[in-house]
Amino acid sequence: MGFLVIMQKNIFRSMRSPGLLFIGMLAILLCGCASTLKLRAPLNHLSTDVPMFGKIPSRMFLDSSLFTFPLSVAWQYDASAGFGNGSPIVAGNILFMGTMQGELHAVDIETGKKISYMKTYSPVSSSPVIFNKYLIVGTESNNENLLCIDTDDGEIRWSKNLGGVASSPMVEDSLLFAGGLDGKFYCLEAAYGTKKWIFDAENPIRSSPCAWGDLVFCANTRGTVFALEKNTGVLRWKFGTNNAVFAGLTASQGRLFVASRDSNLYIFDAVTGAVDKKIPVGNKIMSAPAVDENNVFVPSLDGSLLAFSLSDGTLRWKFQSKSAINTTPIVTPTAIFVASLDQRLYAVSPFDGTVLWYHDFESRIKTTPLVWKNSVIIAAEDKTIYLFR
Repeated sequence: MGFLVIMQKNIFRSMRSPGLLFIGMLAILLCGCASTLKLRAPLNHLSTDVPMFGKIPSRMFLDSSLFTFPLSVAWQYDASAGFGNGSPIVAGNILFMGTMQGELHAVDIETGKKISYMKTYSPVSSSPVIFNKYLIVGTESNNENLLCIDTDDGEIRWSKNLGGVASSPMVEDSLLFAGGLDGKFYCLEAAYGTKKWIFDAENPIRSSPCAWGDLVFCANTRGTVFALEKNTGVLRWKFGTNNAVFAGLTASQGRLFVASRDSNLYIFDAVTGAVDKKIPVGNKIMSAPAVDENNVFVPSLDGSLLAFSLSDGTLRWKFQSKSAINTTPIVTPTAIFVASLDQRLYAVSPFDGTVLWYHDFESRIKTTPLVWKNSVIIAAEDKTIYLFR
């Protein structure tokens, strides 16, 4: 009944007459059946899990899956609502996805059949994160907007108010890291929601954090990047870009990658904060870059995907779609998957950016793809989730 208690509080605060109060109570009774996310069996964890946005805390957006083309649609799932930028996540054989209509869906990833469903009553624009048996999700509610759901019974284990959550939370070493629209960056015990530390970033946080070594990184809508000690929240260094940072952060090989709306990609020494490279991209960047051993792949609102060399920052290749790209590319050994507002999912060569395959949808794609076990999962604006094999 955890989430019903939250909903009741929110409804009662807004009631100003007996008639409205009656309507609110009726809404609670009618919605009660959809208030939990209980699974059919205990959540099973596998080595193939993608438990958070970017799979791991450094959020490099890499996957070892191998692909041959063409791919075909294995199943479709009607979510009856649109999606935000954050990708689905996977634990065991279950896919979890939130919607902008305020819903959480648990889907059998092998068959595409619904397992469970829960209403959050506020938009879920980012990716949830799985920790043990707990599903942690941020919403854009004005009240309790960081929710921890126990998948054994489907109930809310704990909830917090971060002023709204638009970025994707992250878990590492049993610690949950989440940025709030209240301008603060939170470190909580993932299982209990107890505060370990809070850092005042002074402006709303819409960029998903990442971690490297003993540091965790966040950025605010003023364009300031912060490096914090993971266990204490002590500021190690900060840097101001020339515009807001909405794109998620990425870390790799001791470097931090930050894409700013000032149309530059900044590459920092993660430990010292020294700027290694500042690469002009030519247009605004709204989604996190992806990184492999030799390259960084940067999406842009002019519809391009750019590959830059990590060694000298030179442009390796450029792929051009027909409309803006505001999703993060997913890099595999045989293909890079990137979705565009031109209603296409592309697979391009990681070596030269040539198109290997594409699929036309009947709507735009604003959600970052998910690669899982030689499959690609896409949540499209037609309110449907597709799995390609």
